[in-house]
Amino acid sequence: MEVLGTAILIKPDKLPERTEAGHLIIPENSVEMLPQIGVVLQAGKACSRIKAGDHVIFPRRASSVIVIDGEDHFLTNEHKVFYNE
Repeated sequence: MEVLGTAILIKPDKLPERTEAGHLIIPENSVEMLPQIGVVLQAGKACSRIKAGDHVIFPRRASSVIVIDGEDHFLTNEHKVFYNE
């Protein structure tokens, strides 16, 4: 599979169930509203700033879910992600 144009294929990181202090548990129905963090697996040739291996923050609702080898991955456009150093 090859990603084309300004599309980006992202493997999401797991969101923590608790904060670092260990006090807050995020309810299941609220997880969908949170931004997602992940690693770029592939970026289309027209992407100007994002490349494979970059860590990004992206809106879950502005992405398409693709199942690869039984795991969810997200497909979105370069202009919808934030670079996370």
